[in-house]
Amino acid sequence: MTELDSLLAMLTAKQQCWQGALPLPPEFVRSLEHKLRIELTHASNSIEGNTLTLRETQLLIDEPITPGGQSLREVHETTTHPETV
Repeated sequence: MTELDSLLAMLTAKQQCWQGALPLPPEFVRSLEHKLRIELTHASNSIEGNTLTLRETQLLIDEPITPGGQSLREVHETTTHPETV
């Protein structure tokens, strides 16, 4: 068995394991979507020069807690980003 065959067998086994878990529970899907939205907001804003950390981004989205020492522009970008995506 070649290295490629071994890799393919491993991936097939993982795929079968994953498919056995489908459909995913709705609460898990909602939680995953929420976490991905926070990470997308943070990454997108970071590209534009926003200096908020991932944790500060999460706090702004989940609980309207404004971190100290950050500009209003950065806070506004973060709070409005999920609405625009």
